[in-house]
Parts: sequence; C-alpha cells; structure tokens
Amino acid sequence: MLPELSIQTWTLIIAMVTAVTCGLCGSLLLLNRQAMVSEGLSHAVLPGLVIAFLLFRSFSSPWLLLFAAGSGLLMVLATELLSKTRLVDSDAGLGIVFAGMFSFGVLLVSMELRNVHFHADCIIDGNLSLTPLDRMEVPGLGPVPKSFVTMSGLLLAALTFILVCYKELKVMIFDPMHSLRLGLRPRLISYLWLSLVSLTAVAAFDAAGSILIVALMIAPPATAFLLTQRFDWFLYLSAGVSGVCSLLGYFMASRMEISPTGPTASAAGLVFLVVLVAGPKRSVLAEWLGRGSRRDRMRLSLAAEIAGSVATRGDAERAFERTFRISDGAANRLMEQLLERQLVTCTGGDIDMTEAGRNEVRGQLKDFPGSAANST
Repeated sequence: MLPELSIQTWTLIIAMVTAVTCGLCGSLLLLNRQAMVSEGLSHAVLPGLVIAFLLFRSFSSPWLLLFAAGSGLLMVLATELLSKTRLVDSDAGLGIVFAGMFSFGVLLVSMELRNVHFHADCIIDGNLSLTPLDRMEVPGLGPVPKSFVTMSGLLLAALTFILVCYKELKVMIFDPMHSLRLGLRPRLISYLWLSLVSLTAVAAFDAAGSILIVALMIAPPATAFLLTQRFDWFLYLSAGVSGVCSLLGYFMASRMEISPTGPTASAAGLVFLVVLVAGPKRSVLAEWLGRGSRRDRMRLSLAAEIAGSVATRGDAERAFERTFRISDGAANRLMEQLLERQLVTCTGGDIDMTEAGRNEVRGQLKDFPGSAANST
C-alpha cells in the first residue's frame, strides 16, 4: 500500500509524469520536423473522443482513448493525402485539417452534450489541481488518482518503445532513405509513435488540457535541441527539462494560488528563452561570442599574411593602417599580438611569417568554399 499523500503532492507527481511523457513524445516529433503535429493532434482527437462518448456513454470506457487515437491518425493521413496533391503546403494542409476536425468536435459537444459535464473549455484549459480527486482502486497500492495510473502507463509505453526501437529510430530520423534500404519500415514506426502521441494527448486532456500538452511537447524538446546534438542526451534532456518545468510551474502556481496549467506552460517557455539567449553552445550569446572570436582570428591571420608579404616591421604597420583603417598605435599593438602568438618573427626590423602563421592562414582559407586551401 502506498502511504497517504496529500492532494498537493499528488498534483505535483501527476504534473511531473504528464510533463515527462509529453516531453518524450514531442522529442521525436521535433526531430522529424513534425512539432506542430502535436498542436494538430491535441485538437483533432476531440471528434473521436466525443463520438466514442456518444456511442458508449461512459467517461471511463477505454474506447474513448482508442477512438481519439484513431481520430489523431486520421488527421495525419488526411494531411499527408492533402500534401501529396501538391496544391497546398504540408503546413497549410495540417492547419486546414486539424482546424476542421476540432471545429467538428466542438460542434458535436455544443449540439449533443449540452446537459453533460463535457465542455470544450475543460479540454482546452485542463485543471491539474482537480486530478487527484478522481481515484481508482489499484491492487497492492490502494486508491490512486486515475490520471496518475494512465499517464504512468503511457510513460512506460513511451520508454519501452524508445528502448526497443532505439536503433531504428536513430537511423529513421537521421537518414530516412537508408532506413528504407535496410527494410526498417520507417512509416510503420512513425505511425506507431503518432498513435502513442495521440493516446498521450487524449489521456492528458483531463489533467493538462490541450494548451499545456502543446507547450510540453514542443518547448522542452526544443530546449534540449539547443543543449546537445547527441540523440541519447537529447532524449534525457527532453525528459529532464520537462520535469523541471513542471516543478517550476507547480511552485509558481502555489505562490499565486491558481491552477498549475498556465504557470507550467509559462515555465516551459521561459526555460526555452533562457537557453536560447544564454545557453552554453547553441544560443544567441554563444553565437555572438563565437563570431567575435572568429572575427579576431580572421583579423590576426590576415595581418600575418600582410606582414609576410612585406620586408620590414614599419612597412607591415603602415599596411595595417591602410587595410584595417586603424591608427599607428593600434597597428603597433596588432604587430605585438602577432609576435606574442608567434605568427611572425622580427629580426633586426625584418619581418617573416612563421610556420604557425602559415598554418593559421591555411586554416582560415579552409572556411571558404572554393578556396585553393579548401580544394587541396
């Protein structure tokens, strides 16, 4: 039997399990350049969900999940068929299909479920704070929130799928044509994964709502993508960032005494922005610093080449003044930098480029396609 946990503790646990599951589901969508499919699936499953309820009149029926997953796959197939006509782009096709299916679902809710507690606002917004109240008896564990059981099962399914198909997924994502030649059936694997994403989107409706689902399926994987280029670490970081966002969202909601849904989505966006601006490798700051260092290195290599083409230090410094449009003092400091880095030597006022200087110039030339150094 599990120890008795407070509603707040269960809320945090469900938020973390939901976030990690959505983060893993969205990671492969992002690598396949299908990030906005999560937005489409979170809306397109609505008609399947409503139709299943109209047929079976039960909120706990497993047919709700199956019909909703089928509705999500129908959206994917319809989008592919529309894009194959080459009359509209794939992004436009996705927007047309999922908007149409969601509108149809909302219309069904408005017409057929007026007197039933099944409203579109609940699906869009969700409420994590209420999920611990709806419990079920689990043998050996006692009363456990249904959302926890469902999302834990989907998290286990996602982890199992990734572990079993890890090599296939890696080849399929980074070289789809090679995966076809190897007979790995990338289309089948993609449809199986999209089915799992659809199930996750439906199961998370009650806890998170479609807004948080989209945020957790896109923002944490996008953050992980900026932090690493290794596939395994990308998956670890997607799950880890998702968990951190759920923690931040929960504590922000506790401070503001509101539902954790909005703060968790906001935390996911804020974490992404922080990494985008000040991440260690792929960020605005790292790119700016890298451009500065590359610019300085190119400046030194050009100065070394100029110095190697003249006879004396004075000639080199005057050439620096003309080429870089700098003062004589700045030209003198540039020469001192070349001497300090041993890119040139100065003996009795005569200048000569060292082997290190020639290697530096050749290294810079390799960065330019079509150059002589790059073609050799």
